[in-house]
Amino acid sequence: MSFSFHSEAEAEFNGAIDYYEESQPGLGYDFALEVFACIQNIVSYQTAWPRCPALSCKQVPFWRDLQR
Repeated sequence: MSFSFHSEAEAEFNGAIDYYEESQPGLGYDFALEVFACIQNIVSYQTAWPRCPALSCKQVPFWRDLQR
């Protein structure tokens, strides 16, 4: 199974990547990797997702990384 973003969600996601990247070089890339890993886990384990917190994004919110 695959996934796709709604156009408005994709624009918001790309904006978040840009924001984090401007705040700290490399953070936007790390954010995108984490979100895509989370999505991949949800797609791979669809029946477990809402009941399994291990499939949540581990580093979100990323604002914690901005404080380093």
